[in-house]
Amino acid sequence: MTDDTATVSAPEKRAACLAAVREALAQVLNQDTAEIGEEARIFDDLGLDSSSALEMLIVIEDELGLQFDVESLDMGDFATVGTLVDFVVNEAGS
Repeated sequence: MTDDTATVSAPEKRAACLAAVREALAQVLNQDTAEIGEEARIFDDLGLDSSSALEMLIVIEDELGLQFDVESLDMGDFATVGTLVDFVVNEAGS
């Protein structure tokens, strides 16, 4: 995604970001996350804490070749899997 983001369609970019988020969750939670829906709440439903959320972001950065500015993160971006995917899509587009 790092080299050809201009040629990737919005649905393809979102699908890639969702796959990266699910992969990061799988690594952090040490379980299969293929069935986790976008409505799943990251902290309440999946049981992540601030440390595991940061670990998840590092995995996403590695998966997609991105660099997140940790100081500009908003807790609203971590409300659900879907809001996190939206955040990642936005970051991948900038």
